[in-house]
Amino acid sequence: MDLKFKNISHKLIDSLSDGVYSIALTLLGLNVVESVPEISHSENINAAFLEHWPTFFSYALGFIVLFSSWYQYHVISQYTRNTNAWVVWNHGLSMAWVALLPFGVALLSQNLNTSNRSWGVFYFGICLFGTVWTNWTFFAFVKFKAPIEYTEDLPLPAEDMRRATTIFLSVAALMGVILVPLSLVNPWIALIGYGIFVGSSVRPIESFNKMVPVLTKRE
Repeated sequence: MDLKFKNISHKLIDSLSDGVYSIALTLLGLNVVESVPEISHSENINAAFLEHWPTFFSYALGFIVLFSSWYQYHVISQYTRNTNAWVVWNHGLSMAWVALLPFGVALLSQNLNTSNRSWGVFYFGICLFGTVWTNWTFFAFVKFKAPIEYTEDLPLPAEDMRRATTIFLSVAALMGVILVPLSLVNPWIALIGYGIFVGSSVRPIESFNKMVPVLTKRE
């Protein structure tokens, strides 16, 4: 029997993902910290806080995006058994978008109150939906070449899980395709759409438990 190199453990991907998320979450706070000298030297510190509302708003939005994304990632990851080159690179590209989100948040905070507001919201949207588009591409096209295997305690059949995940990602990807260009027309409406998208992902366990049976038409 020929010996062959085996695929890496999914735990290694989880470890890398946790590290990337941790660093990205930390970087989000830099803009807030950098605003301290300007706020502190203001004659009216409370008025200065209000003037810097885009910084605090962007930080809060970015934190919810990253933390809910990490939460959702591990909800699915705990049932994933195998890896292969496609799975590893899908996670790698997803982490590239996670690492880029602090850039999008900084761009949003610096331009939300300027004439460049539309472009700030536009590029933040690209960073926001980049992971969704990457995962949708994988599940919609690559999954047939490299199917994901799930553990026995998955609460529904593996094929139903693949189908439900593809539907979830398709809806999210479509939202991104609509909202990101919309930001160049009306950035405030696009931001509200971003908020709805982010809000829908803060409780992934409840969302999956309620929606999966409906999407898979199971009793």
